[in-house]
Amino acid sequence: MRQSTLSARSRRPVAAPPDACATCGSRAQPLQDYCLECGSRIVPARRFSAVGHAWERRFGRYPGDWIWASMLLLLVAAGSATAGVVASRDTGTGGSETVVATSPVVTAPPAPPAVKPQPRQSTTPTTTPAQAPALSKQLTEWPARDGYTVVLASIPARGSGLDDARSKVKAARASAVRDVGILVSSRFASLHPGYYVVFAGVFDSLEEAQTAANRLSGRYPNAYARQITR
Repeated sequence: MRQSTLSARSRRPVAAPPDACATCGSRAQPLQDYCLECGSRIVPARRFSAVGHAWERRFGRYPGDWIWASMLLLLVAAGSATAGVVASRDTGTGGSETVVATSPVVTAPPAPPAVKPQPRQSTTPTTTPAQAPALSKQLTEWPARDGYTVVLASIPARGSGLDDARSKVKAARASAVRDVGILVSSRFASLHPGYYVVFAGVFDSLEEAQTAANRLSGRYPNAYARQITR
């Protein structure tokens, strides 16, 4: 009879889970451990018998039995760190010596005396500026003044241009054209450079040059009067 009474006292009834959160009063579903509104625990945490009750009396809330496993892991980690520090100190006190290999210093031979370079002589050939080809003395030269003339032909000043201009002069003389000569166009401001200009006559006015061009139009249809200025 006494044994049955002790066994009945040792067995505690298991409390059913509450239907609402004790903190905010929100409804709870069966097997729901935490409140979905405020996050408070609905089902009381399991505890190590008297230790859990003492914790609740001391701090007001028992977090659960998992705290003991966490504290055990923390102690193991702290012990491992302490052992590592001690081991590193023990190995460091021996003091390993560093051996540095040295080689004998070899003195370099003195440098030879510097040889002064001789100045190089320039081998660039000297070039003379290009000059305009000298025209024949038999040609009429343009005087040292401005005036008017009749242009018989303008021949590009390249290749056989000068020979062609001289042939034009020879043909004009053969046709009884007077005062025939050759102008290098680059020497005169009124002419386009790059030509040999075959001319006939030196006149003081444009009317005189135009009259002479009309007389020569039968033999030279492209002849025209032109002012010549330097």
